[in-house]
Amino acid sequence: MSDAFDQWVEWRYKPPGDRRSIPAELYAAVTSLPEADRSDRHRVNEAVRSHDTARREGRTVWLYLDDYENGESRAVGDAEWVKVFASGGAADAWLQDNDPEGVAWEYEMEGAPVEGSVWLCWPDPASRAIGEPDWVKLFASKERAKKWLEGSEPKRDIWQYPVQE
Repeated sequence: MSDAFDQWVEWRYKPPGDRRSIPAELYAAVTSLPEADRSDRHRVNEAVRSHDTARREGRTVWLYLDDYENGESRAVGDAEWVKVFASGGAADAWLQDNDPEGVAWEYEMEGAPVEGSVWLCWPDPASRAIGEPDWVKLFASKERAKKWLEGSEPKRDIWQYPVQE
């Protein structure tokens, strides 16, 4: 039986034209690692285990970047700029109805499980690199976000977004 690392390597080095896939959860966990660590069996398997634990505990959300509407650019903080989903299933259902070619990305939150809203901090508000592990920091509460900002990014802002079930 293969482990997460074997599945990742088999998918990553598949021949051109091979339509084989891996679960989104495995992909999200492995791509949260620095590139150099993605070739380390122990680190890949540990990242997948850790990510699975966070998901079971309700500490992950799925984000969909919606930064354009009718040719107009939306900005960080706009109510519709990003959509936050409590699960991959909720994201898939919304995408099927609203943007069938769109993609939502899973991120782990700092703190407790998701409850109604999340607070987001963008280290680089101009970045549109959604899917990259350091693109955004997510927090379960405003207090936790403020505490992190005080110690890490005191000049950054945080924004609250509702979580769609």
